[in-house]
Amino acid sequence: MTGVQTCALPISAAREVDLPLAPFVRQIRAANKAILSKRTEQAIAETGLERANSVFQPQASVSVLNGRQRVKNTPEEALIRQNLGIYDRVGLDYSMGVSQLLETGTKLEAKATMSKFLTNVTRNIRPTDDDDYKTFYGLTLTQPLARDAGRDVTMARTRVAELDTRAAEFASGDTEASVVAEAVFAYWDLLLAQERAASAVEKVRMGERLLQEARALNRQGRLPQSEIWEVENNLGRFQAGLSEARQGVQERVNKLRTLLMTAANEAPASLRASDALPAVRNRPVPFDDAMRRAIDRRDDYRMRKVMVEREGIQLAYANNQGLPKLDLVASYGLNGLELSAARSLSYARMNDFPAWSLGLQLSMPLGENRQAKADVQAAKLRKEDALLQLKALEVAIANDIDTGIGMLSSATERWSLWKDVAEREQRQLELERTRLTAGRSDMREILLREERAINARLAVVEQQVAWSKADVLLEAAQGQLLDRWR
Repeated sequence: MTGVQTCALPISAAREVDLPLAPFVRQIRAANKAILSKRTEQAIAETGLERANSVFQPQASVSVLNGRQRVKNTPEEALIRQNLGIYDRVGLDYSMGVSQLLETGTKLEAKATMSKFLTNVTRNIRPTDDDDYKTFYGLTLTQPLARDAGRDVTMARTRVAELDTRAAEFASGDTEASVVAEAVFAYWDLLLAQERAASAVEKVRMGERLLQEARALNRQGRLPQSEIWEVENNLGRFQAGLSEARQGVQERVNKLRTLLMTAANEAPASLRASDALPAVRNRPVPFDDAMRRAIDRRDDYRMRKVMVEREGIQLAYANNQGLPKLDLVASYGLNGLELSAARSLSYARMNDFPAWSLGLQLSMPLGENRQAKADVQAAKLRKEDALLQLKALEVAIANDIDTGIGMLSSATERWSLWKDVAEREQRQLELERTRLTAGRSDMREILLREERAINARLAVVEQQVAWSKADVLLEAAQGQLLDRWR
C-alpha cells in the first residue's frame, strides 16, 4: 500500500456567491477605476467648453477715483488760466461700462463717465466754489478686418472645446468597451477554471473508484499488485491536478475582484460564475458589413475623426493669426458740463455736444511674422499626425475584424470536432468497461479511457469558451459590444 490519500472533493471550502454575468458587467461599469477616470476627464473637458464660451459673456466695469492733481502751469497755460502759476484740481471721477464680444468678432463697448471736480481756476472765476459736473455717454465699435475677423475665427476656441468634449466622450466610451470586454473575458476564464476544477474532481473520484475496484480484484487474485500501483500513481497525479485547478479558480476570482475594485479581505466569500456559456452557432459575418459598422460605431475611430477636425480648425486659426491686425474703429458719444449732476446728465443739454470718430487701426510685425509661421507649421504637423493616426486605426480595425471573424469560424469548427471526439471517447469507454467485465481488458486501459473521456468533454467546453470570447472580440471590433449591456 502507498501513501496516496483521498481528498475532499468540493472545489473550495470558502463560501461561494453566485455571480451572473449581466450584474457583474453593471458593477464593472459603475465602479471600475479606468471607466470612472475617463468619465472624470469627460467632465473636465465639458468645463473647457464653458470656459471657451465665456468670452461672449458681457463684461461690466465700474470705477470710482478720488484724487487731487496739482501741477505747475507752463507759461502758455498760465495765460489761459488767469496767470495762475499752479493748476490745482480736486475731484471725484466715476466710470461705468459694458462690453460685449459678438460671434462675428465685433466688440461693442458702451461707456458712461461723470466727473465732479473743482479747480483753482474755477474758484478764481467763480468764488462760490460750486463743483462742475462733466459727463459723457459713448458707444465704441471695433470690427476686425483681417486677423480675428469672421465667425469661424471668433468661434474657433469654442469649436475646439466642443470637439475636445466629444473626443473625451468617445474616449470614455472606448475605455468602457475595452474594460467590459476584459471583464467578460475574465468571467468566461473563471467559468472555464471552474470547469477544469470540476473535471479534476471527476478524475479524482474516478481514480478513487477504480482504486477500490482494483483492490477488490487483487483480493480475488484477478489483478496483480503492479496495476494497483498504476492506479495509485494516477490518483496522485489527479489529486495534484485538482490542487492546481483550485489555485487557478482562486486566481480568476481575484482577477474579477480587481476589476470590481474589491479586495479579498473586504469580501472573503469566493465568487462563482453562475451563467451558462452561450450556445455555439455558425454565424457568418461579411467583412465589408462589419467594417462599415466599425467605422460608424467604434468610439476610438470616431474620436480620431474628431481630432482630425479639431486640428483642421487649429490650422485655419493659425493661418488667420498670421494676417496683419487691421480693425475698423467707430465711436459716437455725447458730452455734458453743468453745475449739477442732473443737468449734466440731461440728454437735451448733451445733444448739442456730440463727439464721434471713424478710422482704421493697423498693427503688424516688422518683417516676417516668425511666431505665426511657427504656429502654422506646428498646426500642419499636428493635422498630418492626426490623419496618420486615423489611417493607422483603419488598418488596425480591418485586421481586428479579420482576426475576429477567423477566430469565430475556427472556434466553431474546433467545437464541432471536439464534440464528435467526446462522443466517440464515451462510446469507447463504455466498450472498454464491457471488455473489463469479460476479463479482456485491464485497469490501466480503463484509466486511460476514463481520463480521455473527461479531457474530451473539457475540450468541448474550452472551445465553447473560445467561441464566446471570439464573439465578444468581434462585437468589440465592430463597436457593438456595449449594446447588449444597455
